[in-house]
Amino acid sequence: MKLRLVQPKLRRAWELRRGDEVVATLRIPLLRRGAGIEIGDQKLAIEPSGLVRTSVAVRDTATGDERMRVVRENLHRVLELGGRRTEWRSLGWGSTYGFVDAAGEPLVRAKVSQGLTRTNGEIEVADSLPADEALLAAALTAYLLIRRAEDNASAGASTVAATGSTV
Repeated sequence: MKLRLVQPKLRRAWELRRGDEVVATLRIPLLRRGAGIEIGDQKLAIEPSGLVRTSVAVRDTATGDERMRVVRENLHRVLELGGRRTEWRSLGWGSTYGFVDAAGEPLVRAKVSQGLTRTNGEIEVADSLPADEALLAAALTAYLLIRRAEDNASAGASTVAATGSTV
């Protein structure tokens, strides 16, 4: 399944689109970690936890049931996906990341590009995953990459401020 990550307005809301159809919405607040996801009529919450955000859980907001969890094991992020243990990895040049199974096959692959005011990207999910799990994994991957891009941008800005460089 191929999806586009689109930030249609300057608000902190992104849409996952399959063609022209919006299949999920991701809302990420500016001043706190976590996010909200809407997939159809389901409302879910992404909740980071641990001292230094060592795990990220996705919960159904109505029932409180945990649907997915990314944990840190031996410096790697790990997610049980489609009954398989997957690991978060860089998949090539620059900003392409995803969840890869033990055989090295990517189950979720994503790339985001961050402009001055918007972040957009592409996400590809393996056809072997059930549709609801695929959309949830795609939204979680989008969240991780958006936060990564924001953290990198703020680190770069603080380096420039600390050194006085204007490169």
